[in-house]
Amino acid sequence: MFLNTLFKRWSYQIFSPDTIHRQTYEAFKDLLKHDARAHDLMAELEVLYHEGKRLDMAGVRAVFTDFSNAVRSMISSLAILQPSDATTLMQYHRKLDFYVRFLLAPPEQPMTEPYVIDFSNINDDRLSGNKAFNLAKLHRQLQAPVPDGFVISTSSFHRVLEFNNLRPSLDAILARIDLENTTGLDEYSRQLRALILSATIPPEVVTAIENGYDKMEQQRGAAVLTAVRSSAVSEDSDHSFAGQYHTELGVTRETVLDAYRQVLASKYSPEALFYRITLGLADEEASMGVLVLSMVDAAVSGIVYTNGGGEENESEQMAIHAIYGLGEVLVAGRAVGDRALLTRDGGRIIEQIKGTQEKKLLLASGRLEEIPLSATEKKRFCLGQDQLLELGQWASRIEKLYGQPQDIEWAYTEDGSLFILQSRPLHREKRKKASVLDTNRRAELEKMKVLLAGGQKSAGGIGSGPVVVAGAESLEDIQPGSILVAGSTPPSLVRLLGKIAGVVAEKGTIAGHFSTVCREFNIPLLIDVANALKVLKPGQPVTVDADNLKVYEGLIELAATPRGESAEENLPYTRRLKAIMEFITPLRMVDPESKDFLPELCRSLHDIIRYTHERAMQTMFSLGEKGSGRSKKNLITDIPLAINLLDVGKGICPGAQEKDSVTIEEICCQPFCALWKGLSHPGIDWQSHSHFDWKRSDEIVMSGGFLFGTDSSEFASYAIMSEDYLNFNIRFGYHFTLVDTICGEDARTNFCLIRFAGGGGAWTGRFLRLEFLEQVLSRLGFEVTVKADLLDAKMVEVEEKELTAVLDMLGRLLGATKLMDMVLREEEDVQRCVDQFFNGQYTFTKSMVPG
Repeated sequence: MFLNTLFKRWSYQIFSPDTIHRQTYEAFKDLLKHDARAHDLMAELEVLYHEGKRLDMAGVRAVFTDFSNAVRSMISSLAILQPSDATTLMQYHRKLDFYVRFLLAPPEQPMTEPYVIDFSNINDDRLSGNKAFNLAKLHRQLQAPVPDGFVISTSSFHRVLEFNNLRPSLDAILARIDLENTTGLDEYSRQLRALILSATIPPEVVTAIENGYDKMEQQRGAAVLTAVRSSAVSEDSDHSFAGQYHTELGVTRETVLDAYRQVLASKYSPEALFYRITLGLADEEASMGVLVLSMVDAAVSGIVYTNGGGEENESEQMAIHAIYGLGEVLVAGRAVGDRALLTRDGGRIIEQIKGTQEKKLLLASGRLEEIPLSATEKKRFCLGQDQLLELGQWASRIEKLYGQPQDIEWAYTEDGSLFILQSRPLHREKRKKASVLDTNRRAELEKMKVLLAGGQKSAGGIGSGPVVVAGAESLEDIQPGSILVAGSTPPSLVRLLGKIAGVVAEKGTIAGHFSTVCREFNIPLLIDVANALKVLKPGQPVTVDADNLKVYEGLIELAATPRGESAEENLPYTRRLKAIMEFITPLRMVDPESKDFLPELCRSLHDIIRYTHERAMQTMFSLGEKGSGRSKKNLITDIPLAINLLDVGKGICPGAQEKDSVTIEEICCQPFCALWKGLSHPGIDWQSHSHFDWKRSDEIVMSGGFLFGTDSSEFASYAIMSEDYLNFNIRFGYHFTLVDTICGEDARTNFCLIRFAGGGGAWTGRFLRLEFLEQVLSRLGFEVTVKADLLDAKMVEVEEKELTAVLDMLGRLLGATKLMDMVLREEEDVQRCVDQFFNGQYTFTKSMVPG
C-alpha cells in the first residue's frame, strides 16, 4: 500500500534525536501502515455487502481476520505513543472482534455416532440431510413406495474431515476462490476434491457402512446393487442444489466406500461450489449425508411437478415428465421426454404430449448402457393412463403432506411397480421487477426484428446482451450480461450463471436440473428452439423474451432491481454480512474536540481506527512543540481550512521557522505550494454554500467533504512537509483525503499518491462522486482503483514541471468535490460534471445538475 512511502524522506535522519525518539517515529510509521491496511480491508468487506460480491464464508472470515489484526496492530503501535488510550482500545477491540467472530462462526458440527442411520430411524435432518429425511417421512407417514436403504450421516462426513485434519486445508483453499475466475475455480475444485478422494475413512465409519450394507442384503436375501446419492443438509430445501452433486449407480458392497468418497468429493465440484457460494451458504451449512438406496431397475422414470406451471402464481395443472429407462438423460437436459398434464388432484388427465426421446439409459450387468428406442417405444406414450393416474394421486398426497408444491422423482419397473425416489419443494419463478417491461419498453421491444420464435419457456423473464455460444470460447472470455446459446442444457452450465442474462437452447427439458436452477436464479431460459446455433452469431446483441417465446435482434434497457427488493436480502450470506457490518463500519468518532471523543465510547472497529489515527496524529504534532524549531504551525489563509503544519526539513522558509503561524508565502514546500495554488483557485467558491444547513457560524461540516472551522482545532487538517515532500492529511467529515507526494528535480523518485475515502451522504451520492473523481484522475494521468467508498490513485516517475501542474489540478479537484455527493443524483450527472471541470468550472450546485 502506498502509505509505506509516507516516511521515505524521514528515513534519512530528518528527525534529529532531540526532536523525536526513534522508537516513537517507528511506531507512528507502523501505525499508518496498519491504518492503510485496515481501510483497504474494510473497503473489501463493504464491497461484499454493498455490491453483492460473493466469497466463500471461509474467505469472509479470512478477510475479517486480516482486518481485525490490522486494527489490533494500530492499537499496539499507539501503545508506544499513548499507553493509557491503547489499553482501553484493546479491551473494546477484543469485544468487537468476539462479536463478529461469533456471527461468522460455522454451526456446530456433529462428529459422533450414529454414523449410519436406517430409514426407520431417521428423525433429524441435520444428521441425515434433506433427501433422506424427506424419503423417510414419506415412508413413515404415507407408507409411500420408496426403495430400501440407509443414510451415511453427516456425522460420518465430519468424522472423515476430523480424522484427516482436512478442515484447515479446505478453508485455506475455499478462502481463495473468486467466482469470476472460472479457471481458478476449476483448479481449486481439483485441489479440494483431491483432498477428499485421498482421505482415509475412519475405521468406525467403515464398519458402520459395511454393517448397514450387510443388513440390507440379509433382508433381501441376495446381493444388492445400490444407488449412492447425495443427501446434503441444505439440499432439496429452500435451495434445490439440483444436479450439483454426484450420483453413483450400480454400486456393490465392494465398491460402496469408493462411491461414498466420490459423492463426498462432488461437494467441491466447480458447479456445486459456484451454486453454494452464490447462495451465500457456508461450507459447513451444506454438510454431506449420503443415501445408499436399493437400485430400482427402471423401465420408465421421470419427474412430477405438482404445480405444472412452475411459476409463482398458482397453476391448476400437474405436469408429469416421463422417459424410457433411467431418468438421468431427462434431468441432464439431453432428451425431451413425454409430458402429461393432469388436474391438481391427479384425478383426471387433461393432455398428453409425445416427446422426442431417441435413446434410453439402462443398467445392465452393473454397467450403464445407452441403447436406441424401438420403433414401438418411439410411437407409444411411455406411461399408460392407469399409471398416470396412480402417479398423479401419489403426487397429490405428497403435496398435501408437505403443504407446498413438490418436485418429485419417480420410477416404474418392468412389472409395473412404482417407486418414489425423491421429493423436494418445487422451485418456482419469483419474477424480478427488472424482468417486467413497462408499456413503453414493451412497445419498443415489439418493434424490434424477431430472429427466432417458438420453443418452450423453461424459466421466464427477459434478458438482453451479446450472444456467446457454449464451448466456443473460454469461460474467462465471457462478458457479464451475455446471452448463452447452447445445443443442450447440462447441469455443468450452472457455473456460467454469474455471467449470463439469459439462455437459448436447441434441446432441453423443463424437468431438467439446469431448468430448476435457472428458475431459482431468475435466469430466462428458452428451450427446444430450432436452429438457435445457426441463427444467433457470437457477439450479436439480442433480447430473449422467454415468456413470449421470442428472440429479438438488438438490446433493450431493463430496470435494475432496487436493493432491498431482491431475494438476496434474505440469503444467509447477506443477513450475516449485514449483522457484522454493524460492528465494523458505523462511525461515531467524528469530532475530536467533543467530550464524547473517548476510547471507551468506541462502538465499532471503524471508531477505533478513527480514534487511534487521530490520537497518533495529535501525539506526533505535540512532540514538535517540545523540539528545537520544528514546532507545529498554523497556516494563515482566507480559505476556511484549519491546517497544522509540521516541517521536517526546509518546508518552512528561513525567517519563519520560529513563528507559530505562517502564510502561504512563507512555505517553501514545492508540492504544498502547487496543491495550494489549485485549492485557492478563484473559480472555487469556498464561502457560499447556501444550499447547506450550517451548524454554527464559525463552522461548516461538509458532508463527505472537508471539515471547516475558522478557529477550532476540531477540524484541523495536517501537512507534514519538507522542501520537496508532502504528506497532506485533509480532514473529512467521516474519512479523509490523503495526498502523499515527492516533487523534485529527479523524475525517477517523483510520485503522487492519493487516497479518497468516505462521505456522509447517501451511498448513491458517494458512489457517483467516486465515479467523478475516478474519471478526472484518470484523465490527469493517474492509475485509479476503487473499492466500495475508497479510492486510491497513483502517478510515478513524473517530471517536476508536469507533476507541479498535476498538483495544481488536484488542488482544484479537491476544492470542487466538496458537497458533491449532495449534488449528484444520476449517472448522467457525472459525465456532465467531468466536462465542466475540464472546461474550468469548479463549483457545482444542484441547480447546475438536472434532476
